[in-house]
Amino acid sequence: MGRTTGAIALLGVTTLLLSGCSVFGGDDALPRPTLDRTASAAPTGGTQDGGRTEASSDSGDTAGTVSKSSIPVGTVVARTDAVSKSGDTRVHVEVVADQGGTFEGRLSGYRTTNPQRMTVEFLRNATLGEYVGGGSGIGSTTWDPSEAAPTSVPLDEAGTHPDWLHDVVLIPTSSPDDGNADAPSWIGTALAVGELDWTLPNPYPDFRLTLGAARPGAYGYVFDHSGELITATDGTDARARSYQVAHGDDQTTVAKRFGISIAQLRWLNPTMRVRNDGWIDEGTTLNLDPSTR
Repeated sequence: MGRTTGAIALLGVTTLLLSGCSVFGGDDALPRPTLDRTASAAPTGGTQDGGRTEASSDSGDTAGTVSKSSIPVGTVVARTDAVSKSGDTRVHVEVVADQGGTFEGRLSGYRTTNPQRMTVEFLRNATLGEYVGGGSGIGSTTWDPSEAAPTSVPLDEAGTHPDWLHDVVLIPTSSPDDGNADAPSWIGTALAVGELDWTLPNPYPDFRLTLGAARPGAYGYVFDHSGELITATDGTDARARSYQVAHGDDQTTVAKRFGISIAQLRWLNPTMRVRNDGWIDEGTTLNLDPSTR
């Protein structure tokens, strides 16, 4: 009797194993990921730097599949003068193509009537007097009042199309020797700001985005220019401005949903962080509009 019972039990287990393990979930489709529909529709990420936002990721990668710049070495592609409100502090800045297919910032004519430890940075956006911190922007370089201002700063981190950086700022910076002493209120604020005038050609002059249906790997929400959720998937491209990344979204599928290449998706979102498996951090809001890049 005992042997008979054991055989029946063993047969039952074997049957379950051979049937595809449906007891444990089977091959049914996974439930669609959920998203917070009340989240901001403005492109966001993790760490701010004067308007620039970046999604955090330990294994993230911002290196582009965007094509290498074809601009001749030495070509000036942007220039500005970062000037303080009083006009007492200023620096002339030019962005020049380098030999690596990327760019560098060249500084000249720095002067100030109040010598102090200073940092220069390239940011997506900055406003005179606002707190920007210092140290988190592209090309961040600091010098002491006893030193000459740098003549060049690297912009490799900005990629091959750095025209998403709109401003250059000079930021008064505290010294490591200051310890825990209370810093003056102006430390870390944008003392001088210059808006960059770019002449880089648009790499995608015929860019067109189509709105496809949600799918595994691209389940996120799409918003229009007013921040309203778009529910129709009629292929219209004029309304879509931003996309909120859902759990499990990957860059390849997201790009396919909008009928664009991965290179174009990265061009639209130069600070997008992608994990080694291609996933984009959940909750990141991606830009879909070239005019707001």
